[in-house]
Amino acid sequence: MGLGRQRAGSRRVTGALLIAGLLCVAVALAPGGSEAKKHKKAKQARPNIVLIMDDDQSINLQRFLTKTNAAIGAKGVTFDNSFVNYSLCCPSRATMLTGQYTHNNGVRGNQPPTGGYDKLRPTMGNTLGVWLQRAGYYTTHIGKFLNGYGRDVPDTEVPPGWNEWYGSLDKPDGFAGGTYTAYGYTLNENGRIVHYGSTPGAVDPATYQTDVYSQKAADFIRRRAPSKKPFYLSVAPRDPHSEAAGCNCAGDNPRAAPRYEGALDGLTAPRDPSFNEADVSDKPSPIKNLTLMNQTQIGQVDARFRARAEAVLGVDDLVQNVVSTLKASGELKNTVLIFTSDNGFFHGEHRVRQGKVRVYEPSIRVPLEIRAPGMAKGVHRKQPVGNVDLAPTILDFANAKPGRKEDGMSLVPIMKGKRDFPGRALDLETYFTPDDLEDPEDPPTNYQGVRTDRYLYAVYGNGERELYDLRSDPFELQNQAGNPIYATVQNALQRLLSSEAVCAGKRCRARPKVKLKARCTSAKVAGKGKPQEATFYLRGKKVKRDRKAPIRARLPHPSSGQKLEAVVSSLDGRIVTLKRTLHC
Repeated sequence: MGLGRQRAGSRRVTGALLIAGLLCVAVALAPGGSEAKKHKKAKQARPNIVLIMDDDQSINLQRFLTKTNAAIGAKGVTFDNSFVNYSLCCPSRATMLTGQYTHNNGVRGNQPPTGGYDKLRPTMGNTLGVWLQRAGYYTTHIGKFLNGYGRDVPDTEVPPGWNEWYGSLDKPDGFAGGTYTAYGYTLNENGRIVHYGSTPGAVDPATYQTDVYSQKAADFIRRRAPSKKPFYLSVAPRDPHSEAAGCNCAGDNPRAAPRYEGALDGLTAPRDPSFNEADVSDKPSPIKNLTLMNQTQIGQVDARFRARAEAVLGVDDLVQNVVSTLKASGELKNTVLIFTSDNGFFHGEHRVRQGKVRVYEPSIRVPLEIRAPGMAKGVHRKQPVGNVDLAPTILDFANAKPGRKEDGMSLVPIMKGKRDFPGRALDLETYFTPDDLEDPEDPPTNYQGVRTDRYLYAVYGNGERELYDLRSDPFELQNQAGNPIYATVQNALQRLLSSEAVCAGKRCRARPKVKLKARCTSAKVAGKGKPQEATFYLRGKKVKRDRKAPIRARLPHPSSGQKLEAVVSSLDGRIVTLKRTLHC
């Protein structure tokens, strides 16, 4: 199997060697009780941490990741309302690395001069990997990094913060394709250029990109597991992102691992109420100008969804391989596992044939599952969380400190308490330029927005606005902006947006101005945040839910020292948990 020409300083990776490596992967998938005992070691004070982030995965594909859901979701916490700040690859990943919203970390697109790897490069020494190294972690990255990596800087550059580095070069060269090809791609492996496959169009099963990343992740775990030093492993498969031109794949849709090609024949995209939305007269011009999809276009959407669903089956195997290898090496019980994606993707919702960036749920909502030692198992949390929270959460588990003023928050308290609502809004924003358009469906207008527990509100650069009451309209079919019934809500959301669009640090986590006042036998919620309703709990048991002002509750059988909680909804749709201890 010829793997093509190689540059000076590179080494040839043969299909035979990779097949042998993949056989090792298969072995790792088997139960390893004896191996676990062989590598058993003293309990670490801090856990290992593994982050697996795939690319462009819509939330409706998560059901095909059955092994991931079983190994992480069922053994940990599933966040049902997880969102990204800027639904585009490089800005989203920059937020993950910094714990900052786009308007603070400065990465405003995929391309220079406003975005891409080169934009974050000057401050890369103050990002997550470096912070973890300083805290004593051994760090490794495998797969996709930031758009433009290896294109705008030397191929052999290893970003600061990584003890081991296996990053895909985001450019085609004379040998093979760039990051966005299942076959025929190039990695920078600790400063050495390594080619896999021959051309993007030539299928070589032993070099299927996601499987190669899986093999590398398993190999890393086996090598590091006996060490007393905790490790941080970042794995970023390209799937289910579309492939680059030259892949010989219809519509540039991703190719599944050979074992899964055709596995989901006949599958169609979900037909929820927003699919090919019949009436978009209430929507801003970028949607209003879209025509209804015809049957040919719907067929293309179905083919794209089917290809992406088959592609994530390989990602599912990667996750299972990581988990099985951790178990075999005796590390699973002391490892935090995080699975998520960088942004969502459209499959016909609101007439959008493909793409992301838009403010709607299919674009901004992503899967997030976290399994961690000592945390609840098989539970769901409905609090809105964001990719801005990933770095703070990882640092919390690692007992490490950031080097930046972080806009996000650790999710550990939410994982521990189902009624722990932080009361903050999530910032939504775009600043993309025509150079960032990945397909003709990407919108031409930037927006600023906020997502609260109940509402989505956005203001576009041309002045158009959207407001959705997600409690009654989860599919965002009726824009309520300008509706007199929602006038006071819209005004409150506008004030919130004005603050969130320029927030930094603690200001991004501001809570509604509501207070819980309690006497021995009664409790009351009031404040400038205009509470709309509250549910009261005494000793963890529900006492009353009140929606009429003044919001209050009688407390049955109170006594000093009892814990009182009120889960309060404010006018702008934020939910906050207030706590008091009774003094009788």
